[in-house]
Amino acid sequence: MQSESVLVVGAGVIGAAIADTLASRGASVTVLDMRSPGRGASQASAGALVPYIEAHEDTPLLALGARSLAMYDEFIRRLVTRTGLTIEYSRPGSLDVALGDDDVARLQVVKAWLDTRGVGNEWIDGRSVASFEPAVTSTARCGLFIADHGFVGVSSLVRALVQSARLAGAAFEAPVEAMSVHPHDDRVEVKAGDRSYAADAVVIAAGSWSRRIRISGVESPPVKPIRGQLLHLRWPDADRPSRIVWSSRCYAVPWSDGSLLVGATVEDVGFDENSTVAGVHDLTDAAGELLPKAWQAPLEAVRVGLRPASPDGLPAIGTLARAPRVMVATGHYRNGVLLAPLTAQMVAGRLIDDVIDPVLPSLSPDRFDSRA
Repeated sequence: MQSESVLVVGAGVIGAAIADTLASRGASVTVLDMRSPGRGASQASAGALVPYIEAHEDTPLLALGARSLAMYDEFIRRLVTRTGLTIEYSRPGSLDVALGDDDVARLQVVKAWLDTRGVGNEWIDGRSVASFEPAVTSTARCGLFIADHGFVGVSSLVRALVQSARLAGAAFEAPVEAMSVHPHDDRVEVKAGDRSYAADAVVIAAGSWSRRIRISGVESPPVKPIRGQLLHLRWPDADRPSRIVWSSRCYAVPWSDGSLLVGATVEDVGFDENSTVAGVHDLTDAAGELLPKAWQAPLEAVRVGLRPASPDGLPAIGTLARAPRVMVATGHYRNGVLLAPLTAQMVAGRLIDDVIDPVLPSLSPDRFDSRA
């Protein structure tokens, strides 16, 4: 199926990346979002690009993450060149810190696995952690540094993706909440209140809200929202972490403006987007345990996002067997920012060139549909 016009439902980092890639490839693109670009889960993301922490061993998720991370330098370079906008992006590596015996054993297993795969890493013993990363607690048992990791400013990334897509002719409409999708032989229609849109194809990239969009004759992808609370701290002095710092209880991402993002809770509470005292307490306690000066850091904001989780932990990306003009790109959970370049490439390849990436069959949304 070669699509000349595409409706993209959702303007988070996944939807915006898809819209930009499709429009840049010559498709006529309209993006519908219930809020405005980047105002859902994307605004509550710390932007960590850490595939070798988020997934270990030879899993499909790790393969996806490593492949997408390898695309990031060119992904950012292209956006900055095209739009002239600034995107905070850095690859200083990550330091996974062990604070107890279980953490030490875990990092030993991870290091052995990384070594067998040729992934650059460095073991930091307990006495050396303080000199390697002075902000980390002096009680750290050891650390594992992974050089390839990095982070990106998600708000600035979404802004650049939207601007790049618009320069290529894409239109963004918000607030527009798509309620239903009606596939036909020669087109697909999307109903949003009293409005109706039609195109050659539609991409459902609405994150946790993807399941609420009814698709005629097809089960909607079974993603569910998992609330993540994130602390935005103002570091109290110049001695803030110089790279991503990770522990079994939290992670911290430093920014050039002197702030630190600390995340994130994992809460199955439906569509509740409120921050909580319990969530803030748990993150504050974990941050102080890992980075003692965090106890003196002013708390500037608490961000909350609903991350779309699938039943098997893998994203759902691909066309629907019983509705081939409908493509799904959701269920990225904690890895939406990391997987944005690869997801956009796979979606555009399928819709523009009718090329099926070798990994797409394993990510097919039909794997959740008992009737497919």
